Amino acid sequence: MIATAWRVVGVGFSLLVVLAAALLHGVTPGTTKAGGIMIGQEFWFSYEFRTDGLTVLMLAVVGVVSACVQVYSIGYVRERVASYTALVTLFTAAMVTVVISDNLFVLLIGWEVMGACSYLLIGHYWERRDARAGAMKAFLITRLADVGFLFGIFVLGVGYHTFRISDLGSGPIQSHTLTIGTLLLLVGVVGKSAQVPLQTWLPDAMPGPSPVSALIHAATMVAAGVFLIARLFDLFVKAETTLTVLAVIACVTMLFAASCAMAAVEVKRVLAWSTVSQLAIMFSGLSLGTRDGRHAALFHLLTHAAFKGLLFLCAGVLLHQVGSAAFVVLRRYSRRGALRKRLPWTFVTMTIGLAALAGVPGFAGFFSKDSVVEAAWERARDGSVVGWIVLVSVGLTAMMTAFYCVRMWLWIFFRTPALAGAVGAFEDDDPMADLDEPDARKLREGSWVMLAPMLLLTIAAIGLGYTDGVHLKWQIALITTVLAVLGALPAYSLWSRGADPRPVLFEREYGVDPAYQRLFVVPVRWLARLTVGGDQDVIGAYVRATGRAGVLASAGFRKLQTGNVQTYLTAAVVGVVALAILAGVIGS
Repeated sequence: MIATAWRVVGVGFSLLVVLAAALLHGVTPGTTKAGGIMIGQEFWFSYEFRTDGLTVLMLAVVGVVSACVQVYSIGYVRERVASYTALVTLFTAAMVTVVISDNLFVLLIGWEVMGACSYLLIGHYWERRDARAGAMKAFLITRLADVGFLFGIFVLGVGYHTFRISDLGSGPIQSHTLTIGTLLLLVGVVGKSAQVPLQTWLPDAMPGPSPVSALIHAATMVAAGVFLIARLFDLFVKAETTLTVLAVIACVTMLFAASCAMAAVEVKRVLAWSTVSQLAIMFSGLSLGTRDGRHAALFHLLTHAAFKGLLFLCAGVLLHQVGSAAFVVLRRYSRRGALRKRLPWTFVTMTIGLAALAGVPGFAGFFSKDSVVEAAWERARDGSVVGWIVLVSVGLTAMMTAFYCVRMWLWIFFRTPALAGAVGAFEDDDPMADLDEPDARKLREGSWVMLAPMLLLTIAAIGLGYTDGVHLKWQIALITTVLAVLGALPAYSLWSRGADPRPVLFEREYGVDPAYQRLFVVPVRWLARLTVGGDQDVIGAYVRATGRAGVLASAGFRKLQTGNVQTYLTAAVVGVVALAILAGVIGS
């Protein structure tokens, strides 16, 4: 009964967010104050909330995806339903706070609450070691980045003498102060959106429930970084150094993450690396410093929310039915095409989601990704080095994206023609290799509460591409389509030959995690042990010695309390005589 009540509250709150976006659509942009406090004699901290086109867009994205996740979770989540629904609702509310706030500290509140909720939701299956480890890793990395984010707020607030977002950039400020402040904010953005070098937490957050992954990757948490830069876009444009750093980070991240996705052998991990790469494409659009680039980045954020949320919900169905979304397990069902035949709705919806992600013409991802390419092309034509770097990087990423999308689609849903080679490619690492062929008759499609959100997001993954008006240049569309085909062909060739497409370097994800382990985790643990040892053996020794001395002293004084009056009088006489002698010596 309690769980049902919480589910009603969760779905209702998400629909309320959607209703708020609908009511605010077309409203004149403005700011609403809700009181405040005075900090010292100079700063007025006010609770202000902002309404504009960006607010409406993000509220719609957050509300729709959150509602889909809440409904989907009714058929998916069975353990600790009340706490799960409460945390998802709080997670959504925190993102709404970030979206509507017009004060840096109010935004910080939502920013940090999201981090706490993500830790608890990723570790929802706390009895699993990988879930606990992933939750802790996400918490530590994002909190480390948020230290820079907090100092960035201080620098910009003090520099402009206001923490109101609407007023930032309106007054005079020294250029180096603006650069330092925006760079510090960028540290928090990099951590929250899992960009290089703080990208390792997001793929390891996959042990959490699939609906949670859909919410984090599509509408909250990682999308908050893109939103923040879009909100403070005029401020970042004035800091050219920061935009250049953002462009470099974005281009490196999109190529790095796409190459990791090409070798991953678990559906959710492929999608996680894909999210890192797609977020980098959005950041690259923002780094161009033009209105077209900002518009393209937000357009891609909108379409990405639809098809990435859809793909994670589809992955949830696979986990729900098969028990694992690893290729080595799913392959055992795909030998007879069972997943495609027994889960037709999942097959169709996931196919559409992957087509949108790969940039197949006619789907939403095609239009939004091409809009970023077009914005980069216009910037490159003006002689911008950043424009050329972004243009080449997005083109290569589009080709790599098509590769891992086609590879995953074929390996999950279709029987490999060269089955012997395919088995040999994975069998060595397959813990189920000696088991009997799984009974595909036990597979069945998800319930209607799981399929309904998937169908809604499927429609969005197709239709959202046409909401912005199709005005792409056919030359750019042709080039990106050719790049997608060039990426898809090798994936098909490898699949048809049953070859293992995992280069060692890609499979190990460039050894970043082991490197971080050696460079940071091991020294920190050593320092922690040293600190604990110093506390116990040095500082603790002094404390224990002091306590022991007090105990010994009290024991000695206790022995003097014999209760014998003659002993007391003798001691008093001896004391008086000693004092008299001492006084005489001093007087002489």
